[in-house]
Amino acid sequence: MYYIGKTLELMGIACLGAGLYLGCANPFNYSESKAMGVEMGFLTLGVLVFFVGRLIEKRQ
Repeated sequence: MYYIGKTLELMGIACLGAGLYLGCANPFNYSESKAMGVEMGFLTLGVLVFFVGRLIEKRQ
């Protein structure tokens, strides 16, 4: 379970990075509102996945 938690933490960090990249760099030329929606979605997903991984890791 420890490795599952660590993997989820890394996936969460990757989602946070992807959200920031998609929101700031806007490589797909989305409108500003759509880019912000994508950014907020990835940031929310990343935070949730990270903390679920943290909870799983700390239970061991």
